Amino acid sequence: MTELADPTAIWGREITSTTMRGFPCKVYRDRARSMAALLADARRWQERTYLVAGERRFTFGEFETAVARVSAQLSARGVGPGSRVVLLAYNCVEWLTSFWAVQAVGGIAVLCNAWWSAAETQVALQDVDPALVLADQLDKRGLAGRADTLDMAVIRQWQEAGAVIALPPLPQIGEDDLAIIMFTSGTTGKPKGMMMSQRGVIANLQNLLVLTGRLPNELSPDAPGTVSLLTVPLFHLAGVQVSISTLLSGGRLALLEGRFDPGAVLALIQQERVRVWGSIPTMVSRVLEHPEFGQFDVSSVKSIPMGGAAIPPALRAKIQALLPGVKKSVGSLYGCTEAGGVVAAGSANDLEGRPGCVGKALPVVELRIARPDAQGVGEIQARTPTATLGYWGESASVTDAEGWVGTGDLGRLEGDYLILSGRSKDIIIRAGENIACAHVEQCLQQHPAVQEVAVLPLPHADLGEEVAAVIRLRDGHSATEEELTRHAAAHLAKFEVPSRWWLRREALPTNATGKIAKAELKSPWRGP
Repeated sequence: MTELADPTAIWGREITSTTMRGFPCKVYRDRARSMAALLADARRWQERTYLVAGERRFTFGEFETAVARVSAQLSARGVGPGSRVVLLAYNCVEWLTSFWAVQAVGGIAVLCNAWWSAAETQVALQDVDPALVLADQLDKRGLAGRADTLDMAVIRQWQEAGAVIALPPLPQIGEDDLAIIMFTSGTTGKPKGMMMSQRGVIANLQNLLVLTGRLPNELSPDAPGTVSLLTVPLFHLAGVQVSISTLLSGGRLALLEGRFDPGAVLALIQQERVRVWGSIPTMVSRVLEHPEFGQFDVSSVKSIPMGGAAIPPALRAKIQALLPGVKKSVGSLYGCTEAGGVVAAGSANDLEGRPGCVGKALPVVELRIARPDAQGVGEIQARTPTATLGYWGESASVTDAEGWVGTGDLGRLEGDYLILSGRSKDIIIRAGENIACAHVEQCLQQHPAVQEVAVLPLPHADLGEEVAAVIRLRDGHSATEEELTRHAAAHLAKFEVPSRWWLRREALPTNATGKIAKAELKSPWRGP
């Protein structure tokens, strides 16, 4: 094996201050300096099982070999430091080996949303101009026949065939070089590529490892690893976090491949004796409500940290009733893509008796409330080394001159506790997926019968929020909900298509500035 950095010397809890991109910032003094170096930390667990996916099982050593084989193939195709490689697939082993292979050669992993329509996929690919695209379901995604595209089935062949080879030497890259481009919905239309540095991704991981007491150098070689269940998409930052933190701490990752299936989740929990399930409220709710829930042994589950949306009190109570092993370990994680991941976390004790509380700032994160009102409510802002570098193809920074990132969320501080009040961004969070209202509106506006459109969130017991569209039809034109649904489905991801419609002839209400007053449309909603 190629010798990388000493894994016992790159992690620590001590915090120092530095100047980063012109502003002061907290950082961990002892830290890893590149994503590629993280693979060295897993070598102490060579014989342990790291990854379980269906009938396939990989030890840590076997997984590293698979990554090395894929990285050799990528190098042979000209992929190296700075090369952009798109990953566009549902959760699978090949997604993980491809991600790490890209990091091993110093490339940039471009994480695209597997739920996108073919049209959205084409726009994203034009934006990032990748050296290579690794994807599944090529016909569905409009990728069949592209010379720069390889099916994930080819990656599987690479990772399973050939000699046991070593990873390449550590690439010559810096902490502020790009590691990941991850797409976010934003609020102004099409998905935008958010640039995440090596430093930012690692700082976010180190925050979480400190929080959970799993820094690699603090774990003895015989420390039992935690069995974690991964059901959130790998193209989300949460999926990346769970997979890497499990690798670094000698745990076992039970990977739900393909689409989310509550029955398959229950089977995995029982089969692998899952202890931690980081998820989103909608997924947890659907598992608890599965008609065969009582037929599975779920007593191993001890912790369910959730993010992506607020946790309803009723769901928290149901978790404690149906998963007695969890007791009070229903924690909360709060963050945003622009800030590079999680900025605050709370235990059950932190949240108890504090409605809306999402916890306290993580160690290297500073929080403040911008432009607070009389009640102390304003936009939540964070200053953190995890902050992203900006949007791909745009020169503007996501931070202000002092390094603060606006989350677009409203909240207040009660001492060290962050209380979430609402969102100022015009987005919908449907089952953990961020949907830009403007993006859906732009699509619907293209239909010849649509004169005005307003897209807004409506509460939904299972999804958290659902997509609702208010349409003012043009004089002399007509359209049905079914026709508009087909139009939307041809251009949008499945989760972005409105499920509630209100078709009307009268003009939509506006405020003093001429913008559509969406708040006025919610209360008299007349959808089915």
